[in-house]
Amino acid sequence: MTRRLAAALVLLAALGVHLGLAAPARRQRDEAREEFARLREERERLRAQAARLQGRAASARAPSGDAEAVRALRLSFLGAVEGLPLKAVRISAEAGRHGVVAARGRLTAEGGQADLLRAAGKLAEASSGVLLENVRLAEAPGDDLRLEIEAFSVRAPADVSTSAFRGQAPADVSTSAFRGQARR
Repeated sequence: MTRRLAAALVLLAALGVHLGLAAPARRQRDEAREEFARLREERERLRAQAARLQGRAASARAPSGDAEAVRALRLSFLGAVEGLPLKAVRISAEAGRHGVVAARGRLTAEGGQADLLRAAGKLAEASSGVLLENVRLAEAPGDDLRLEIEAFSVRAPADVSTSAFRGQAPADVSTSAFRGQARR
């Protein structure tokens, strides 16, 4: 009888240790694994998003030179409408004035809503090298819609002058241009 009682007490003690220590530890381990997996997925999502944004920034820069920037903008417009059943397609582009904008352009086209949205979507992609400034959809004669897009491309940072006055370095501006005003 005492052996049975001792065995039952040992069994109850083992069950108590299992329920009191091992089960909570397993639960904590499983929660930690789930948290680790969630954080790993979040890290991978953020890494992919950062890569997308870096690609967009790199591809949004126009080639140096005004003629090359205008040509690249026109090619982006043509690539957006290529293969789509659109009518009255008009493309215009011009070199940007001195500053960050390399080229400005405008695309107008008429057609079905799905095709026009497809063209706008192609231009909105990072690989197009174009930054959209204004997008409008309006009714056109008949059953068609009219898409009007104003867009621009950006110069590479090395091609942008940081001087306030053309032909002067920023240090020259601060020392010479305002010298007379400081004495007044």
